Amino acid sequence: MKRRVRLQGAARTEMAATLVKGYATASTRELAVRHGLSLGLTQKLLREGGAEIRPRGATRVPGRPWPPPVPHRKPAPMTEGRLDLILDVSERYEKGATIRDLVASHGIAVGTVQRLLRAGGVQVRPRNSPQSLTACY
Repeated sequence: MKRRVRLQGAARTEMAATLVKGYATASTRELAVRHGLSLGLTQKLLREGGAEIRPRGATRVPGRPWPPPVPHRKPAPMTEGRLDLILDVSERYEKGATIRDLVASHGIAVGTVQRLLRAGGVQVRPRNSPQSLTACY
């Protein structure tokens, strides 16, 4: 469990000055971790020390490169079976099948069907479009 830090008087002023000096080359979060402080206390001490808090994610620290982008999802390998699935799902969807029909017939999730349709270059119909409503009745 993290011990609560209580800074008062000269120690508080000294810590604020140290944080302001370090804020030129580090983020608020990095300073908090480095000094064992909470993020809120670090920001409060920076303000007390006269620093202007940078907006979150709006600017980068001068002299530092941007971090490399992290992909949200690793793309599935394009195997022959996956290509066949993309073609089948795309063809049936363009002939009027709904996403729910494709989910039921292939036993895969809605998001997977949507990704397959995107991979096949198919324009997805809006929900409750006349074509999708007629498929229900």
